[in-house]
Formats: sequence, structure tokens, C-alpha cells
Amino acid sequence: MATLGARSFGPRLLVPGLIGVSPIGAIPGLPAVMALIVLLVAAQMLIGMDHAWLPGALLRRSMAGKPLLQACHAIRPYAHFIDMLLRPRLTVLTRGPFLFVIAALVVAIAVVTPIIELVPLAGIVPNAAIVAFALALTAHDGVWAQIATLITGGSFYLLFLVI
Repeated sequence: MATLGARSFGPRLLVPGLIGVSPIGAIPGLPAVMALIVLLVAAQMLIGMDHAWLPGALLRRSMAGKPLLQACHAIRPYAHFIDMLLRPRLTVLTRGPFLFVIAALVVAIAVVTPIIELVPLAGIVPNAAIVAFALALTAHDGVWAQIATLITGGSFYLLFLVI
């Protein structure tokens, strides 16, 4: 985690975001739970932590090499496809002060997601923004940060419609 630094926040935002945009994200209450996880991770970014914190019990867990290797082999085709979409571009938008802007936007998204969730399937939009921000952070891709910002605007428009 120390080596990845701020990039370690990306995968920790990506997982709950992907759950939120998946079909199981339609389960009532699940987007709110995922938003809480996102809020905890983004808050760590906002306060300036170098990398995402995990409880010691999780850090001490290990996995056998063979299943991990099998999982890596299974996702390789998908990873190659994603690599075509992501690359370091406009990296200034994912570092320094912009990292705090991203963190603040993700915190705001996490706060409004439970409200937006009142409309069935509307939680997909804020979770899509979280996924885009996570990809931007992981790959230092400012283009994805811009896409995420546009989707965030859509999330706040949905909030306006719900209220």
C-alpha cells in the first residue's frame, strides 16, 4: 500500500462502486451500505492520508498462491480490454490539489446516494461516477476524472429531481 500511495484508494472505491452498478445494486438498502464504505475510503483521502487504511485483521490475511494465480489468469482478458481504455493522461487532474477535489466529490456522491436510491435503479448513476473516479485514481487518467465529474453532475441532477 505504501508503494501504491494514493493509487491504493482506487481499488477500494472500485469494488463498492461496481457492486452498486451491478444488478445486485438494485437490492433496497445495498447502495446505501456501499455509499457508507465509499464515504469511509473517500474521507481518508480528504484528510490527506497517503494510502487507504485497513484494519490489521484484514492486512494479516493471506491467500494461497494457486487460487490467486487462477483468478489472475481468468481476469486477464478483461484486464487487457480495460488497459485499452485507461492510461496515464492529464495526470495533473489526479494528483495534488485535484486529489482533494476528487475526494470531496466522492464524499458528496456517497452522501447523496441514499437519497437518490429512493428512486429504483437511480443509484446506478452515482455508483457509475464512483467507478469512473476509481479508475481515474488507479490509472492516473485525468480523462476518466473528467468523465466522472460529468456523471457526478448527473447524480446531483437526479438528487434535484428526487427532492
